[in-house]
Amino acid sequence: MTNVFKFNGKLYGRIYDYDNRIVNRSPTIEDINNSLDLFVSNSGVLYLEQNEEEGNIPFRLTLYAEKQKYLVMFGKSNPEVDDGVEVRTFWDDTRSPGLISLQGDLWDNRTISENFTLVRKAFNEFYLTGDIDQNIVS
Repeated sequence: MTNVFKFNGKLYGRIYDYDNRIVNRSPTIEDINNSLDLFVSNSGVLYLEQNEEEGNIPFRLTLYAEKQKYLVMFGKSNPEVDDGVEVRTFWDDTRSPGLISLQGDLWDNRTISENFTLVRKAFNEFYLTGDIDQNIVS
């Protein structure tokens, strides 16, 4: 089976520990994985953003990283929701409920992952298919 999807977008972000910026207007899967490697043990934010196209197409995957804790948010255009954007995140019922501070904001602890393999899987899947399995982000 051949994948007909071709990612058309950009990769950008910032590593706070080094005040290093990432900008790539036409990333390859290797570029994405090399950039992700920088976030395994550094704090920062990384965006993989698909250029806007017509229809109900996912358009942005965001990673917030701090102290080897990761929040991934998947934004998808959806005219059927109030603000036109459906947001999905990791959800782990095995983590205790409550709030956790990540980059100065409070998040539900169950949306945080310490599994970087899962983060990498989400970014690779989004790049390769334009979507993410709802078993990964719900």
